[in-house]
Amino acid sequence: ISLYVHPVVVNDENEGSMQTKKRSSDHERHLAEAELRNVYVMFIMPLIEPNLTGDQKKDQHLFHLLNNVMNVTTRELGKMQGHLRQFIVDDKGVVLIGTFGLRGSTFPNMIAQRALPVTLSIHEALKDELGVESMVGGTFGRVYCGVVGGSKRHEYAALGPSVNLAARLMASKTNPGVLVDKNVRMLTSQIFFKPLPPVNAKGYDDPVPIFVPVQGNEPRWGNAKNNFVGRSNEIKQIMHIAKKNYIRKRRVEVRVHLSDVWNGEEFNVGSSYGASSSYDEND
Repeated sequence: ISLYVHPVVVNDENEGSMQTKKRSSDHERHLAEAELRNVYVMFIMPLIEPNLTGDQKKDQHLFHLLNNVMNVTTRELGKMQGHLRQFIVDDKGVVLIGTFGLRGSTFPNMIAQRALPVTLSIHEALKDELGVESMVGGTFGRVYCGVVGGSKRHEYAALGPSVNLAARLMASKTNPGVLVDKNVRMLTSQIFFKPLPPVNAKGYDDPVPIFVPVQGNEPRWGNAKNNFVGRSNEIKQIMHIAKKNYIRKRRVEVRVHLSDVWNGEEFNVGSSYGASSSYDEND
């Protein structure tokens, strides 16, 4: 049964079995185990129709697809020791909820090195391996972690404003694939983030800034336009100077000044390069 129960619950049950006589009820044990933790939550919605048709062949294909979605998600989470909290299939569609930060899944630099890379890898793996597009929302914040429900029927859950926000980002019409909140962006420096207009969310007084993670193989400033107008005269002048100095064996130093606007903050980069050993005026 431990294969189908959250790892935190299994661990609590194993530890609690030795102390059963010391506690008067499961209710008291559940109260003692409840806690507030900083947790990364991702809501994943594969864009598939989970409706049964009555056709055995089509329905069997759906069952296999759902199983493969489950396997791919748990495989990617398992690589970084994340947890799959829930797998829901209902009239609203298919939703998987993954977490980092619960007991047994808390690490240094957790967001930058584990949580966000896994979020992106799940999104890509579903598309590349199963041909399934998905919408993902990821947030990081302080949430309640513990058992919810009655004495007969209950489950382990993570509850809080950031959890609700992750669900909101997942279902957002502006979601291009993966959306994250400001807390995730602030804790990740290796990935560039494209800001989107803030959204109003339950549990937040002010509009919440949201961002799209942009991976290395994606253009940071969008695709180049066909009718892009460049500085052809300036380029010809630079090439003429480079050619003349290359022939004369002189060292050429080029100062490159780049200006970019990133999340409302301007930064400048200055670089210098020596003369290259070859060139092409048509480049």
